[in-house]
Amino acid sequence: MVGAKARAGCGDSGTGRIAVAAREKMLAMAAAFLLWLISKKPACGYGIMRVLRKEHGSDKVGPAHIYPVLADMSRRGLIRAKEVACGKRVKKLYSVTPLGRKRLLEMKKAHFGDGLRARFLREMLS
Repeated sequence: MVGAKARAGCGDSGTGRIAVAAREKMLAMAAAFLLWLISKKPACGYGIMRVLRKEHGSDKVGPAHIYPVLADMSRRGLIRAKEVACGKRVKKLYSVTPLGRKRLLEMKKAHFGDGLRARFLREMLS
């Protein structure tokens, strides 16, 4: 029955590991994008959601997508949250820490480097 298990996607075919790796890569890219976005201007979670919704052209980006990533980056010391009064409410305003800025530079070097790939990306994105 080994063939049936493999056809059904069960067993140790590696498919599950690939899906987990792809999900982790997507989360890392989302975190990198949020870190970059916050580095440009401190923002609250709702403000970040508005920017992403406008960018995507849909309302599919919600608190369940944003706040866990912000909390994780805060725990890792990449961003800090400062509570600020906004009318009758208190919001958390996120800003990048020195460690977060350092991490952004590391990501830039790791993903773009100085070689042919970097040149290609600069030309394609300019």
